Amino acid sequence: MSIELEKAGLDRLQDITTISTMNAIYCEDTENIISVAKKMVLSNHRSFPVMHKKSIIGVITIIDILNAFMKELNLNDPISSIMSRDVIYSSVEDSLGHTLQKFKFSRRGRFPIINKEKLVGVITERDIVKHFTKVNFGTKIRELMTTKPFFIQPSATIFECLKSVVNTRYRRLPVVLNKKLVGMVTAADILKYLNENNFKLLSLSKPIESIMIKNIFSVRGDEDISDAIDIMRDKDIGGLPVVDEKNSLVGFITERDILEEII
Repeated sequence: MSIELEKAGLDRLQDITTISTMNAIYCEDTENIISVAKKMVLSNHRSFPVMHKKSIIGVITIIDILNAFMKELNLNDPISSIMSRDVIYSSVEDSLGHTLQKFKFSRRGRFPIINKEKLVGVITERDIVKHFTKVNFGTKIRELMTTKPFFIQPSATIFECLKSVVNTRYRRLPVVLNKKLVGMVTAADILKYLNENNFKLLSLSKPIESIMIKNIFSVRGDEDISDAIDIMRDKDIGGLPVVDEKNSLVGFITERDILEEII
């Protein structure tokens, strides 16, 4: 069941700057890969616009950096050597309704916001979804969740998990043992671990259970979508595993899944 922006007190004609984050963090195209990786760890951001003389020329994501490490590229190379030049951005004059549709068509999770070719902010899926915390969708989580989500076992090495993250481009992987949800690992967790171990390949032979998150937030399939949004907003996370009464993993719900239901 789709739900309108207005149900959350939003106006589809309002400027996106009213709900976005201004003064976005970015990196320069001359910064090297390892310095940008460290900046991501410190800022807890998953992507940055890449700037050249105050103009956006690309975007770099956490997956791009992990992929560069996997390929054993020189991490002292400039970030411009691995960034994506396919930049989709929004203008300060764009309406919320237009930006919502742009999120859906592009399958991107965030857009830099431009004013007269200058970077002034960023808008994300979360900036929209979080407003629906107290709105009853009338839709159960199981109706939107991804069933049979990709997962790994706690005995898998950090290297194996890194390879799975890069190959699937999933930023969050549930950790499952005997069908039971026992943990969660994210691309950010792996990047943080690499940073702490000076990006040494040998450090990745440990089992993933040594760095996985064990205090996991999850939801049940029969709960309303707004219950998932409530947890995502309070814990500042973009996705949740869905479990049954036996704590067996049955699905995964993300902000993007929810955004698709907002019109």
